[in-house]
Amino acid sequence: MLPQVTLLVVVLAIAGTWWWLSRVRVTAQPPVAMMVQRIAFPGGIRVSDAERAVTALDKPDEIVIPFEHAVLVIDYPLSTPASIPVSAPLPLGFTRGALVKVICEEYGHIYDAEEGTAATKTIPPEERGERRSRNRTDGAYGIWGHDLADLVLTAVRWARQTNGMVQIELHVEARP
Repeated sequence: MLPQVTLLVVVLAIAGTWWWLSRVRVTAQPPVAMMVQRIAFPGGIRVSDAERAVTALDKPDEIVIPFEHAVLVIDYPLSTPASIPVSAPLPLGFTRGALVKVICEEYGHIYDAEEGTAATKTIPPEERGERRSRNRTDGAYGIWGHDLADLVLTAVRWARQTNGMVQIELHVEARP
């Protein structure tokens, strides 16, 4: 008799729980900000050649940003920073290789847009004389000081903001 009563109580508890859960509204928690995550690239990666940069990576298929959509912030060497919405090729997020590829491609697009919108054009390297640095141009981004071939990506910092947006910030150095 005791096992039958126990079974009846368990069945009633499960049925009651199911009934209650089916009637109670469950709201999603608002996204919370995540601690800033850093991805290092020891030795640095030249942003001017995406394919070469990806082949030089350790663990290019490792998911490093577990979100499908993000905003890439490029601010060096730009007078007007660029915030570019980017999407991972996988729903699981950005792999190390996909992240480096999108960064390299977006830098290339920015430099191309600068040349296309600038009235003051870039002085070719062979005509710069003793001053080897790139002249400032007055295009959409106001690039100054360095050609694309000089830029080396050394680290990426990303964080999910309280509004749910994932922001990717870059640490880029210039190495001739």
